[in-house]
Amino acid sequence: MAVSILRRRQRTEGAERPTVVERRPSRWRRARPNPVSVAVMAAGWVAVAILGLGMLLVWGDANQGNALVGAVLDAGRWLASPFHDVFTQADPDRQLYVNWAIAAGVYYVLARVVSWLVRF
Repeated sequence: MAVSILRRRQRTEGAERPTVVERRPSRWRRARPNPVSVAVMAAGWVAVAILGLGMLLVWGDANQGNALVGAVLDAGRWLASPFHDVFTQADPDRQLYVNWAIAAGVYYVLARVVSWLVRF
């Protein structure tokens, strides 16, 4: 945590002496993360990672018959289900990229806000 230091000149008994005034950071910067806020932020990052990995697997034409690829894509479909038809495109892969990217952004912002609110 960085503390900014201001120097002021103060006249005392004919001599100038610098005094150091420390400013405290604002309240939202002073709040320390607690285990609940860390868990909320970790869940948000996991959701973003699953959606991002799913987009990479679709972009790379991964074998969807593979158990690991299928599990990642199923989890991604479940996470992105509220954003399924936000934007419709002629190309289904492009539609997946756009909607899953929006879902990842919303999950990240939502996790940040909830994590910040839980800190107080």
